[in-house]
Amino acid sequence: MPNEPLLTQLTQLNEGFALRQKRANAVQAVFKLVTNSQAKALKALREYAEHDTTVDVHGAQEAFARVRVKEDAIDPLAPDLRREIKTLAALVAALKDSTNALRTEPVDVVRLDKALTVLQTSQEAAILDVVPELKSELDLAQRALGDEFGQKLRAALAEIGVSIGGRPPKFEIGRFELDANFARRAAVLRYGKDVVAPHVSITVEATVKAYQAAVKAIQGRKVDGAEWMAQLHDAYQSVRRKREIGGSRVNIVDVYVELVILRQGRSFAVEPSKRTFSDYSRAQFIYDFYEFTSRQRLAHQGQIVRVHASTKSQADSPAKSMWIVEGDSPYDGHFYSDMQFEKE
Repeated sequence: MPNEPLLTQLTQLNEGFALRQKRANAVQAVFKLVTNSQAKALKALREYAEHDTTVDVHGAQEAFARVRVKEDAIDPLAPDLRREIKTLAALVAALKDSTNALRTEPVDVVRLDKALTVLQTSQEAAILDVVPELKSELDLAQRALGDEFGQKLRAALAEIGVSIGGRPPKFEIGRFELDANFARRAAVLRYGKDVVAPHVSITVEATVKAYQAAVKAIQGRKVDGAEWMAQLHDAYQSVRRKREIGGSRVNIVDVYVELVILRQGRSFAVEPSKRTFSDYSRAQFIYDFYEFTSRQRLAHQGQIVRVHASTKSQADSPAKSMWIVEGDSPYDGHFYSDMQFEKE
């Protein structure tokens, strides 16, 4: 059921700000009228004085010319008045949209989210007082949509033998996280914490399709483990040389970037461009890294890879660390910043 007390409050606010908007518009209209009237009066007097007349209007012309209503009163107020009118118009529209969104069944979360975005930037205390309750209504509405969407998605994935966990708006599909935003009508699909599909339409069909494409691109590739380990070692040594690192620990992100370069073909070396670039995403690297260095624990020339956990500051920066998925859940893993090759 609609939150009637909140709807009443929104209606009262809307009426109050609409009245302020009406009065501000009236002042602006009067300003324009005064300016136009003075200009018309001066023009009429000038035209009248240009002909032989029995009435001397010279004094009247000077009096009207001395009047500085526009310069002294209207011009200083006009910019603030225009801003006020624009702000009030936005608030009135947002209050009206909020009311209409809450009255629909189910709640129109898209309309409510847009209106809330406007209202929470307001400096009006009365508006800010209702923002928390509006946020709560939006969260409840999104949760209800999430439950319904989750049930349909669970049934669709079950048909292809895939289970789903988590609670809306965040769902777990194997090692992937689906972060749904019903107000924006889009979801983000991540492998662990790395985005693999930044904009997925919130439909069951689009979500299943995006998930299947991501699984194929990340987990469905055929990669030679021994060859990959050799490339990783080459990238590792290249970073050590370029950065003149005397020790054995190297930043894992630097190694990934170097590995991407080493994987490029001759066509890229001849003509570097998007067309000749061979993509190798972070998610693909993370999957391969765990598969070959940890799960299979492959060695290269008698050396294995050892990783070092990130500090909090490193974990906060994607340029300094990577979240390595180590289990069957996107949340089962650790942040790592450094790696090194060492003897078995």
